[in-house]
Amino acid sequence: MATAASASNVFTYAHIEAVIAGGGQIMIGTVQPIRDAAVAHDGKKTLAMLRKRPHELLPDLLQRLNAAIASAQASGQRVDEINKPASSTRYEL
Repeated sequence: MATAASASNVFTYAHIEAVIAGGGQIMIGTVQPIRDAAVAHDGKKTLAMLRKRPHELLPDLLQRLNAAIASAQASGQRVDEINKPASSTRYEL
């Protein structure tokens, strides 16, 4: 399933690049017990924790992570698709 992000050969990840340049990190992969996670941490706090959607391509996940970082930085609120509000289990990264 191709989307606008995957159809283009030009990707810009300005927010991801800024997090890394500022001493933070991103992680794509498994964070036990969560498979297909995308996490951004600025070195002080976690900005975004996303789950890969069914049939989502990696470039699309990276675009969503880039947008989630921007949202978290603008609002001061972490974007969290990992922790469910109804669950008592919390994952802190």
